[in-house]
Amino acid sequence: MFSRRNESETGANNNKRETIARRVAELVDDLPLFPTDVNRLLVAAVKPSTDGREMLRLMESDPGVRDELLPLARSYFGAEADFESVEDAVEHLGVQPLVQLIGISYARDAIRREFAALKYLNDYVGHAEDIYLTCGILGEICSLPAEQRRMYALAGLIHDVGRLAIMVAANQTAGRVLATLWDRMVSVVRDEKADVGTDHCEVGARICRRWNFSPAIEEGVRRHHTPLLDSDFSFAGALIFISHFVSASDPSGEILATLLASRVLAKLNLSAVDFERARAQYKSRITE
Repeated sequence: MFSRRNESETGANNNKRETIARRVAELVDDLPLFPTDVNRLLVAAVKPSTDGREMLRLMESDPGVRDELLPLARSYFGAEADFESVEDAVEHLGVQPLVQLIGISYARDAIRREFAALKYLNDYVGHAEDIYLTCGILGEICSLPAEQRRMYALAGLIHDVGRLAIMVAANQTAGRVLATLWDRMVSVVRDEKADVGTDHCEVGARICRRWNFSPAIEEGVRRHHTPLLDSDFSFAGALIFISHFVSASDPSGEILATLLASRVLAKLNLSAVDFERARAQYKSRITE
């Protein structure tokens, strides 16, 4: 009797998991594509044969993109340089971060529309902004080239989009859209796979591919909970992973005592002093 009951429960769980996984796949496939000119920019940006001059021409040839780009660039990167034209912005900031910023801007509009049923969607937006900020801080401390640092920070803006898709597919629209607690950064993807048949990192990576984001951003989204897989290390995933720790409250100092956090910090060539420096900068900037 107990065996039959267990088999029945297992079958029901498997059916539920398959149903949610199917809904997630359908939801991703149904996400709206960006306007043609924006999509053309994103597609061209990942082609090795496309040079900066061609990207600049594409950006300047579309009045809508051109008019939106400068306010966006000033909003996210304005503190780094002064620019008055698209050409100036490209020269100071680099083509790739600007193109990805345009795409992410459209993505965030689409997210607000497509996931409007989520009661606490603003929690997601706030968390994404936090990770954007902390990724940039860590990139500076790691002495990354400015363009690379901006790309990883932009990945932080979109890193949790897969979580939204899973919540909608699972009819969890009334649930809190919160960041993962630091002590569950590893276990959460395992639990999602057990409950849903996939995890929000893989779903997020699929969304990145649908929207033609760069491989660097897709990698950061896919690996932000698994920066270390045996000997395979993802720098992009590691920055986003550690960013969660930087922005977390840790009065007891437990975060740096976790094995994975300390290993990832070492892979990034960061010390405990660097970590505390990042946290101090984060706290300073959010209170400005």
